[in-house]
Amino acid sequence: MGKKWAICVVTFLGRNGALRFGPIQRSLPGVSPATLTSTLRALEREALVRRVRASKDPGSPLAYELTDSGATLYRSLLPLAGWLRRA
Repeated sequence: MGKKWAICVVTFLGRNGALRFGPIQRSLPGVSPATLTSTLRALEREALVRRVRASKDPGSPLAYELTDSGATLYRSLLPLAGWLRRA
């Protein structure tokens, strides 16, 4: 979670569910593809995000979604996000 974009990715996936790389990147202006890839890999290593198929078709593209731990982290970030909006 030490990476700059990690909280943004967790929050975005928490709000939107499983998404492919492109939509995640478009939602985070200023993040480069290399940085987003690095962030997603770090979140995978920390078991906060996992790769899944976008559909049941074995040839379908990969998407990213929060694990149970990632969803717990997302829910714990909500009060902080509310506080930041009010500040």
